[in-house]
Amino acid sequence: MGRVTGDYAGALERELGFDRQLADRAREDLAEYLDEMADAGLARDEAERRFGDVQDIARSYASAALPKRLRQTLTVAGWLALATFLFMRWRSMQLGFDPFARPTLLSLADGTGFLIGAAALIVAWRRGRSQSGSDMRAPLVFAAIAIGVSTTASLLRALPALGGPDGTLILATGLIQLALLLLLIGRLRLIGRYRRLA
Repeated sequence: MGRVTGDYAGALERELGFDRQLADRAREDLAEYLDEMADAGLARDEAERRFGDVQDIARSYASAALPKRLRQTLTVAGWLALATFLFMRWRSMQLGFDPFARPTLLSLADGTGFLIGAAALIVAWRRGRSQSGSDMRAPLVFAAIAIGVSTTASLLRALPALGGPDGTLILATGLIQLALLLLLIGRLRLIGRYRRLA
């Protein structure tokens, strides 16, 4: 396969630069196409013109890849929800929180945030199954916010125990949740770039 250089390839790569994997795939497709056209005796400028407008090509790549990226984002959100539930229950048991005690603001934020986040994930999943998946972003953003509130409240509830024997595990579970939350936020930002282009 020939090496793709020049303004056309650079412009295509800049349009898709927010996703390195997608930009690489478009560059490889372009290189393969230009090789075929060169073998057919077509000039490079004419081959690029026939390949299409750079923005139109970038838009078609982004549109084709968006449903897969949304499903990947939903998977990350699902792992975050599962980790949040398991770690929330574990911390409650380890710290001896009485489920029948009068709720505090933090315990309400913890439980309610999780339930709202889980409900938003179910909406995102249903939208992904019934449509093209392009309407999944809003409930995914809502789920990230709600689960973020739940995670913060859960960790604030556990703060007094950080100096005790369970402190290391509480800190570790909190860091896992925060890492998953940051990963989800990063994926949602990527989806936003996709949607602006597509």
